[in-house]
Amino acid sequence: MHLKKKGTVLISTMIVLSLMSILGCFMFKMMKNNNELSCLYNFDKDRYDLNSNEEQVLNKFMIEINREKVNSEKLNEDMFSENFNKKIDDNIIEYNKDNNKLLLTTYKEDDVIRKRSIIYSFKGEKIILIPTYNFDDYDK
Repeated sequence: MHLKKKGTVLISTMIVLSLMSILGCFMFKMMKNNNELSCLYNFDKDRYDLNSNEEQVLNKFMIEINREKVNSEKLNEDMFSENFNKKIDDNIIEYNKDNNKLLLTTYKEDDVIRKRSIIYSFKGEKIILIPTYNFDDYDK
């Protein structure tokens, strides 16, 4: 490469360096978004760590609570005016009126008991149970 002026050497060097930095940034973003290499950047589990069994249990409780609400014909707020415990299989959902919190207790594999905080909301005539990322695992 033969250059006649000294200014063009400086300009061509800056262009090459900027192209290399753009290429490096692009490669870094590609590597960061790659599913196979994402485990290098995420050392924890998923923030919610909600498995399919826990999701099915939560769905069963939501169906049961909505069915009881329809059968009793109470207002939405009346259901949560007092403490209650409900049990399906070995899983328990309990409401504490003082804290205004629902707590879901499920049993996972390897004799692990998981207690997860649940948020409830009213959508139309139905009660929706929403899992949070606040949970504790205990050994049986």
